[in-house]
Amino acid sequence: MSKPRTTARALRVFAEARAADGAMLPIYSAGGPRGAPALLAGHANGLAAGAYAPWFTMLARRFRVFAFDARGHGRSRWPDGPLDEVFSVDRFAEDLAAVAARLAARLGGAAIAFAGHSLTAAAALRLAARSGSLPFARSVLFEPPIFPPREHANYAEAAAQQERLIAGSARRRAHWPSPNAFRDFIHGRGVFKNFAPGYLEAHCRATLKRDPAGGYVLRCPPAVESAVFRSHRDADTWQRLPLISLPLDLVSGDPDLAGRDWVSGAMAAIAARLPRAKLAVLRGAGHLMIQEQPAACCDLIFKLLAPPEG
Repeated sequence: MSKPRTTARALRVFAEARAADGAMLPIYSAGGPRGAPALLAGHANGLAAGAYAPWFTMLARRFRVFAFDARGHGRSRWPDGPLDEVFSVDRFAEDLAAVAARLAARLGGAAIAFAGHSLTAAAALRLAARSGSLPFARSVLFEPPIFPPREHANYAEAAAQQERLIAGSARRRAHWPSPNAFRDFIHGRGVFKNFAPGYLEAHCRATLKRDPAGGYVLRCPPAVESAVFRSHRDADTWQRLPLISLPLDLVSGDPDLAGRDWVSGAMAAIAARLPRAKLAVLRGAGHLMIQEQPAACCDLIFKLLAPPEG
C-alpha cells in the first residue's frame, strides 16, 4: 500500500441518534469516495471520534467513513442519573444499535461495516450476545475489554490494572488552560507515549471543550470515564461470548510486550470463546494500537473489509 496522507479531514455532523433514555449521539461524516462502501468507526473510553480523525483520512481512500461519539464522550449528550445505570455496558450496546439504525436510514438501507475500538468493540459483543446479531455486514473489533472471571489465569492481572484505571481516571485533571497545555502534559506519558505524529494533537482537540469560566475542560468527565471502566469490570459479557455465532475479526495488541495491557493478555482467550472469531495480533502494539500503528490498522481494515481496488 502506498503511504497514505495523514492530514485529518474535519468531521462533519451527518446525523444524530437518540437513545431510549434520551441520550443524543452525534454521527459524523469523515469523507470518502462517492459510492464507496460505508464504514462506521467507534472509539475507546475517554477518547472521542475526532481523536481518530487522521486515521479516518487513511480509511477514506476506500471507504465512505462515518464515526460517532459514545455517550459521555465528545459532543454527545446524556441524561442525569446514577452513573452505573447511565453508563452501563447495556446502554452502550443499545446506543450502538441506535447509531447503526440511524446511519442506515440516512444511507437508504446500504450495508455498513463496523470497526470498533475498546469501548465500542465491547459494545458490539454485548449487543451480539443479547440479540444474536449485529446490524453490520462485517465487524472488526480492536481489543474489546471483556473482563475475565475469577477462575481465569488472566484475572489477577486484569483486576489489578482495572482497579488502577478506575481510581486513576476518577482523579484525572479535568481543567486545562489550552489544548497545547494538555498535549504538553500527556506527551510521552503512559498510553500516549507511542502515539504516531498528529494523533496526540487530534486527541487533545477532540477531548476538550471551552469552559465558560475560562480555559478548557474534558468532554468526558473523570467520573464518567471511571464509571465506564467499572462497568466493564463488573459485566458478565465473558460468560455470554459462546452465544455469539457471528463471524467476527478480532485484533489484539502484542501479548508479549513489556507492560502490556491486560486486554492484550486476554485476547486469545476471548477469541477462543467466540465460535466463529478470527484473531490477528499486531506485534509491538499496545491497547491504543490505532493511534500507535495507524497504517498497520488501516491495512488490516482494507484486507478484511474493503473490496479489492480496481
